[in-house]
Amino acid sequence: MANSNMSYLYPEFWAAGFDALDVGQYNLQNFVSRGVESKLANAGDTVNVPIAPDFGIASDWTPGSNIVPSAVTQTQAQVILNKSKQIVKGFTDAELSMSAYDLVQNYATSMAKSIMQAVNKDLYLELLKTPYFVDATAGISEDYIADAATKLSENEVGLIDRRLVGSPGMIGALRKIDVFRDVDTNGTNSVIRDGRITRQYGFDIYENNIISKYTPADVAGAVNNAAGYDAGATTIVVNGFDDDTKPIRVGDMFKIADESGTPWHTVISTEVTSKDTTSITFTPALAGSAANDKVVTVTPTQSLLAFTPGALAFAARAYATAPKPGAMSSIVNVQGLPVRITTWTDSATLNLNVAYDILYGMTMVNPKRVVRVLEDA
Repeated sequence: MANSNMSYLYPEFWAAGFDALDVGQYNLQNFVSRGVESKLANAGDTVNVPIAPDFGIASDWTPGSNIVPSAVTQTQAQVILNKSKQIVKGFTDAELSMSAYDLVQNYATSMAKSIMQAVNKDLYLELLKTPYFVDATAGISEDYIADAATKLSENEVGLIDRRLVGSPGMIGALRKIDVFRDVDTNGTNSVIRDGRITRQYGFDIYENNIISKYTPADVAGAVNNAAGYDAGATTIVVNGFDDDTKPIRVGDMFKIADESGTPWHTVISTEVTSKDTTSITFTPALAGSAANDKVVTVTPTQSLLAFTPGALAFAARAYATAPKPGAMSSIVNVQGLPVRITTWTDSATLNLNVAYDILYGMTMVNPKRVVRVLEDA
């Protein structure tokens, strides 16, 4: 039946797109710290999050001897609401004549998905900044999940509230491993019955559709410095990358030919010249020297993320719904995200315009609380 009651004029109608979307596919916003949001409500768009320092092991002291305190250096991470995302579509009379069900299924759900994808992609990329990882590019197995748990413990991360989030392909690979699906081991047949992996190796396990393999347009370049670089360097100038269409990005992994031990390095930031990557800052530092013209190879990967909420601070805010002539706005809270939906009519075309938007920000607070399980998927 065609739409005849003009319910599509109201933002609440378009909010149904979130109900139809399987929002469990985009869930990272629910697994990270949201404690700064209440502070942002009272402090504008920026909050400084103190990072607990490591004072090391207490030293010996003789009671009664002079007490000489050392200064405390307090480091902070800033959460700034600086990411503004919007999806806007204009609908003609022909499209609006569709049934309410079809409008939601065909359009509202896709717009809702666009917002969820944007937030989850930024969260994923922020978590990729951790220098801690397990190399499972040879093929995923339960051993690498155990190794990720061990590395978190070595980083003094507590056992409570650990999460393991991966792409559908990665989680699908885990479902095929006996230790995850064996009824005798797990005491449940949830994998066979529901496709759901119960808690394993100290992790609650989830899928997220935003996680996927990213391949820069060019994965091979070279060191571009006549003097080369000594061990300990964390930034190198490079050439030979023709990657303007899909640039090297934060979180990408690379190796340098003939570096001692050929270790992985994680991209922290890049600089570009004429839209191509010409400088890379990374962690860990060079283990050995890197001579001029040595090949720099980026390996496309995707990551299972093993982490606790305290690794990353996230905050989101909806834009104001102050009345505007000819427009109606409403705020929808979905999966922890406050999204503003606005509808208005274009006076020139008479199209109905629908906009979803959101304001948010995030920062890595403690990279020790995240371990990537690298998979060459």
